Amino acid sequence: MVDFQNDFCSPKAMADGPATNTRNALTAQRANVFAGQAASLGAHVVYTQQILDLDRLTPRQRRWERPDGLCTAGTWGAELFVEPVPGSSVVVKHRYDSWQSPSFVEYLERNDIDGLVICGVELVCCVLYAVLGAAERGYHYVVPQDLVSGQDHGEETDNKAVREYLRLNQPEQAIESSDEVLASWRARR
Repeated sequence: MVDFQNDFCSPKAMADGPATNTRNALTAQRANVFAGQAASLGAHVVYTQQILDLDRLTPRQRRWERPDGLCTAGTWGAELFVEPVPGSSVVVKHRYDSWQSPSFVEYLERNDIDGLVICGVELVCCVLYAVLGAAERGYHYVVPQDLVSGQDHGEETDNKAVREYLRLNQPEQAIESSDEVLASWRARR
């Protein structure tokens, strides 16, 4: 569950700007329902939460980051937009790439997780980094297309490009519906 936070998901977060988050809000809600169903079938559920803390960034990253950027530590925007499902874990990351979070990597290792269902918002950064990191590290994974999104204006631009990348470069991982995942798990029980 990648970055279901107010700054990325709440329609209120970008009410004054040209971009909106209605797609992200709906995706977060659908993904959280999926997470509850997955947990009831025995899956581990982990939410990543991006927190901007300039002290946790490298000098180069700090050079380009605004102190009041997205998901600033201690702000409403950094809080999760959805309530984590019972029994889930929340791990903090300080950049878009969840694989740079020691607590995320430790969670996977501690729980001997070999496969991932990647759900999240902001296809062009957070979700894409999660996918590329999983592939690089040898994890089995799928990306249900109904459980990933980006800001509304991107469906005809950058989000479309990432969806096409997944469909063309990794077609076996870019499944259309999360129902396929749940049906497969239910069939194994």
